Amino acid sequence: MITQISKVLLLSFFLFSCDPNLVDDPIPIVNFDELVINLSFPDYIELNREGGYKDVSDLGGGVRGIILYRISSTAFVAYEKNCSYTPNEACATVEVHSSGLFMIDPCCASSFNFSDGLPTGGPAWRPLRQYRTQFNGNVLTITDEIIN
Repeated sequence: MITQISKVLLLSFFLFSCDPNLVDDPIPIVNFDELVINLSFPDYIELNREGGYKDVSDLGGGVRGIILYRISSTAFVAYEKNCSYTPNEACATVEVHSSGLFMIDPCCASSFNFSDGLPTGGPAWRPLRQYRTQFNGNVLTITDEIIN
């Protein structure tokens, strides 16, 4: 026969074992040289309109690369492609979803919005890392300075 204390212990075990794991590892920090992008070049035509995005990982920068998103005529965000949930996993890499409406890590199924990098689904609870951007004329500069 189960005693009252056993019932309380069993109930406590189930209640506390269902809590989400909010203590996963942080994204590693990697220094990189400034990335300078001339938006008048044909490779970056997607970034010449609000809501445009481009994966610029081929330029270097970030832990696993960078996705650029144009918020407005004068503002851009540069997101780290290393997923914020279990970032040390080999497959924890964010990409733009085929719809072009959000970013997703196919490994853990976490999704992130473009406007601020906050998670919108899946187990991730932290936003994607953002790097400082500076826009001057047609030239966009991305630095390794983390802004969130």
